[in-house]
Amino acid sequence: MTGFDAELTKLNDGAGEFTGYSERAGKIVADLSGVLDSVGLCWGADEIGQSFARGHVAKADESLTELDGLPARFGGVGERFAATAKTYGQVDGGAAGSLRDVHS
Repeated sequence: MTGFDAELTKLNDGAGEFTGYSERAGKIVADLSGVLDSVGLCWGADEIGQSFARGHVAKADESLTELDGLPARFGGVGERFAATAKTYGQVDGGAAGSLRDVHS
């Protein structure tokens, strides 16, 4: 025995929780985007504001794009957890069946 064990119920329950995390992350990103859109170009059109924009706006836009993909990534983690639980259950069941066959 390797001592490896998995609690499939907990793994499946945990996988299901990622749906909620995904929805929550999506709401946070939508709220943040709405606030940022409502504020607009708040750094101004003067030389200092334009300098700020050149140094920071592209990175801020990249960050917002990354955040926008967060809900899908959370969903993907949950799907992988569920797939892992399913595979583990199938392998464990197959191994148990093989052991029963040997014992018979």
